[in-house]
Amino acid sequence: MDFNKEMNEKDNSDNTNPFEEFLQVKITNDIYKQVFKYSIFPKIIHNMDMRIIEANDSAIKEFGYPKNELLRKKLIDLQYKVDQEPSIRFGGNKIPTQKLTAERTFKRKDGSVFFADITPCMYIIDDRPVVHVHIQNITERKQAEEKMKKLNTALEEEVSKAELNAKQIETKNRELEELAYVAAHDLKAPITNLNVLIEMINTQSIRGDKDIELFNKLKNNIEQVYKKVFALNDVINFKTTLNDQKKHLEFEKVFDEVKQSIPDRLKSTNANIDVDFSECSEIEYPPLHLISILQNLLSNSMKFKSPDRLLKIEVKTRKRNERVYLLIKDNGLGFDAEKHGEKVFGLFKRLHTHEEGVGVGLYIVKSIVETHGGKIEVKSKPNEGALFTINLNN
Repeated sequence: MDFNKEMNEKDNSDNTNPFEEFLQVKITNDIYKQVFKYSIFPKIIHNMDMRIIEANDSAIKEFGYPKNELLRKKLIDLQYKVDQEPSIRFGGNKIPTQKLTAERTFKRKDGSVFFADITPCMYIIDDRPVVHVHIQNITERKQAEEKMKKLNTALEEEVSKAELNAKQIETKNRELEELAYVAAHDLKAPITNLNVLIEMINTQSIRGDKDIELFNKLKNNIEQVYKKVFALNDVINFKTTLNDQKKHLEFEKVFDEVKQSIPDRLKSTNANIDVDFSECSEIEYPPLHLISILQNLLSNSMKFKSPDRLLKIEVKTRKRNERVYLLIKDNGLGFDAEKHGEKVFGLFKRLHTHEEGVGVGLYIVKSIVETHGGKIEVKSKPNEGALFTINLNN
C-alpha cells in the first residue's frame, strides 16, 4: 500500500489565524492517508499473517526502527516476549467486525519497553483483509498505577500496624483497668475495716502528746486512703458507662434535675445562677454523661467560691459551625490557668486544698467529653473566677 507524503507548510502570514495549529493537507489527496500518516498516535497496518505493510511516522518514532526495517517485521516481533501473541485472533474464514482494545507490552529497537493499549480495526481493501492497529502509549499511566499500588500496599501495611498497635494498647488498657478494678475493689474491705477500727479506739487511753499526734496523723492518712479508694471505685464504675447510648435531651430539664440533686449545697452557697439555653436548647447525648458534666462543673464552682463576694454562676449553650458548646462561668477563687490549665483535669489533682475533695470531678468530665470526640478548655486567673468551655461535638 503506497501512501503519499504531500503536505503544505503552515501559513504563518496571519498570526491571528484560529487554525494555525492545524496541519494543512491537499484536498486532492486521500484524507484517510493524511490522517493516518500525521496522527500523533502510532498506527500500524498488518495483513492476516501479522506482517506489517504500513506504519505512520509516530509508529516509526515510537519503535525506533527505520521504516524499511519496520516493514520487514511482523507485529508479534515488536511485542515483548512475556505477552507475544497476535493482536487479534481470527476463526475460520470469518473476520470479526467489532473493535477490541487490549493491553500489550512492546519492545523498541533499543531494547526499551513500553506499555500500550491497542485497538485493531478490520478493513477490506481491494478485496484484501487488513488490520489497522491504533497504538496508545500508556507507560506513564502504568507507572503511576504501579506507584499508587505500592503506596496503597505501604498504606495498608501501616494501617495493619496501627490496628495491631491499637489492639495491643486496648489490651494493655483493659489489663490496667482490670488491675485497677481488682486493686480498688479488694482494698475497699480492709480500708473500711481500718477506718472503723480507728474510730473505735478511745483516744483518752492514749498517753502523751506525741502519741496523740501520731494517732491523729494515722487517722487522717487512713481517711485520705479511704476517700481515694472509694473515689477510684466511682471512677472505674463510671468508665463502664462511656459507651451509653445517646438520647434526645433538653438542657433545661437536665439542669433542673442536677439542681434537685444538690439542694443543700445550693442553699448553703446562696449562689446566683444565670441560665441561658436559648441558642441551643436540645442535644443528642447520653443522659448520665450530660448530668455528670453539669453536676461536676456546678459543684466545682460552688466548692471554690470566693469568701469575699456573692457567688455568681453563668450556664449557657452556644452553637458554632453545627457544634454545640456548653459554657460555665463563675466569679470564684480562680487559678493560674496558664500554669495549671491541664493539671486541673488530672486524676486526684487539686489546686485548692482548703475544701474537701479528692480531685476526680474534672477528670470524669474530661473523660466524658473526649469519649464523644469533644474538647474541654478552661480560662482562669487567681481571684477572677473560671470559664469552662466544653465542645460537646454534637
